[in-house]
Amino acid sequence: MLTRISNPEISKIVESLGHELPGLYRKLLVEEGFGETGDVRIYHPAEIEEIYKHHFDDPKDLFRRWFPFGCNERRQEIWVIDPRSETTASIWHETNPNDYDDEEWLPYEEWICRYLP
Repeated sequence: MLTRISNPEISKIVESLGHELPGLYRKLLVEEGFGETGDVRIYHPAEIEEIYKHHFDDPKDLFRRWFPFGCNERRQEIWVIDPRSETTASIWHETNPNDYDDEEWLPYEEWICRYLP
C-alpha cells in the first residue's frame, strides 16, 4: 500500500536530509505516495541514500545527476529521475549509471501512465 505525504511533510523531510528533491518526485509522493504495492516500490526519501550510495563511482551523482526513487522488483528495473531535465526512466537494475543517458527518458505524465499500476 502506498502512503501519501503532504507538501509540508516533504519540506520537513528535505530539511532533515539536507538536499532538495526533484519536483517530479515531490509530485509523486503527494499524488501516489511511497511504499509497496504488488511488484512496485516507491522509496521514502530517507531511504534512498542508503540503498544507492554505493552504486555510483562519484557519490555526488546521487541526487544531483541521478535520483533513483523506486523500482519494479519483478521486472528488475529501478526508476530514476534526471533532475536537470525533470524526466524519468525505468532502467534495468544492472545498468551502470554511466550508461543512464542512453535510456528512454519520458515526461512525468507519460512515465506514470506507462509504469505505475
